[in-house]
Amino acid sequence: MKIPFPGFFAGIWREYFRLDFKDSRQRRRLLFFLVAGVIEIVLLAIGGYRLAQFMDTPEFCGELCHSVMKPEYVAYQNSPHARVECVDCHIGEGASWLVKSKISGLRQVAAVTLNTYQRPIPSPVEELRPARETCEECHWPQRFAGDLVRVRRHFLQDAANTEQVNTLVLRVGGGEFPIARDIHWHIGAKVWYLPLDEKRQEIAWVGVEAQDGQLVEYLDPQKATDVSPERIKADKRLMDCVDCHNRATHIFYSPDALIDKALALGQIDPALPFIKREGMKALNPISSSLEEANSKIDSIHEFYATSYPQIYEEKGVAIVRAIEQLKGIAKLTTFPEMKVDWETHPNNIGHLQSPGCFRCHGKLETATEGGKDQVIRADCTLCHYPLPSAVAPPEGQTPTPTPAPGTTPEATPTPGPGGPPAIPAAHPTSGCPTCHSSGLAGAPQWPESHVAFTEQICTGCHSRTQP
Repeated sequence: MKIPFPGFFAGIWREYFRLDFKDSRQRRRLLFFLVAGVIEIVLLAIGGYRLAQFMDTPEFCGELCHSVMKPEYVAYQNSPHARVECVDCHIGEGASWLVKSKISGLRQVAAVTLNTYQRPIPSPVEELRPARETCEECHWPQRFAGDLVRVRRHFLQDAANTEQVNTLVLRVGGGEFPIARDIHWHIGAKVWYLPLDEKRQEIAWVGVEAQDGQLVEYLDPQKATDVSPERIKADKRLMDCVDCHNRATHIFYSPDALIDKALALGQIDPALPFIKREGMKALNPISSSLEEANSKIDSIHEFYATSYPQIYEEKGVAIVRAIEQLKGIAKLTTFPEMKVDWETHPNNIGHLQSPGCFRCHGKLETATEGGKDQVIRADCTLCHYPLPSAVAPPEGQTPTPTPAPGTTPEATPTPGPGGPPAIPAAHPTSGCPTCHSSGLAGAPQWPESHVAFTEQICTGCHSRTQP
């Protein structure tokens, strides 16, 4: 008889048929162990499969090691990718990356057990799978998206919580190389870059492959000594989605942005006097604990009871609702145990909270003979432009020209309402950092986010008014 079972079971099967069938007790005993062994193997297989499934869930990633991953898990739950499994981005498909992730996971388990993990968790992730193998399973950056309208609503910290609306049209563009254009040109083209730091904020060299295969190079003249052909070959990276969308999921919003969102959605009543100011006082700077943050927020009761007793009586429910919303915001911004706040991880989209686009634009100069631009352009209108204002201009003034969708103007137009203030016609543009970073000659102090900006960037955003 040919035995269909390999190995161990084949041996048991042979022994079973060698038994004296008259000894029913011995035969039943062996049959019991055979059936029990099969059941055990099946249960172990099912249990192992279910365990592997659980290890791939966001709950396992974010809650099992909750003190370590709490900031990332909370941010993930409040992100555009809250319905996407962690493994879809961090592992993707294929056995090789699954094995790599499990090996990496063993190191992480050891670090948690020995309490040797870093605080905060460092970013970017060194061994993250290329976005072309994960993000682009759902997204298609080469698709031509054209121009997209984005409305930003901001509230001032005055008694009326005055609303400011800034409407920009983003030149998302897209397309396959070599006809790719606008922002998503960076993915349609083949762009290499050399970061000098772990967070990839200091970029010293960029190489763009032309259609004929030639490399057009750009170099930061102040970092030239840190760049060599050997270092470029060893450390250069091919730009992909996460080099700009580096906080596509684990986004830590500022208290200012979160309060603006709550006011815009009506979750906080804008009719409450100074509610934006009081919320910011409670949430910024970040408290040393969530309990401390909640205590500061609770003091808003006393503020209205003392300063606006009538409002306190008439809008008591709105005040309670506002305090609940602010406590919810505190949970999204307060992670002292992991030394994380909204400024810990730079967000490379745009250029407001970190240099972002200006890591290269307005900074790197042509290093290849025959290059078109001396410096990579930093004009506002490369990426966005304001919509025409619906309000008629004051008498005697000419309306600000606004480029038509899908076109790129030759010169940067004067910024529209809500845009950067224009540089006066007679104002010098030489030495912007000298005056505006030190307050020399009464010059207004520029924001902290502008500290690394160059004069090329200054004149690109703050265009001149007409003489």
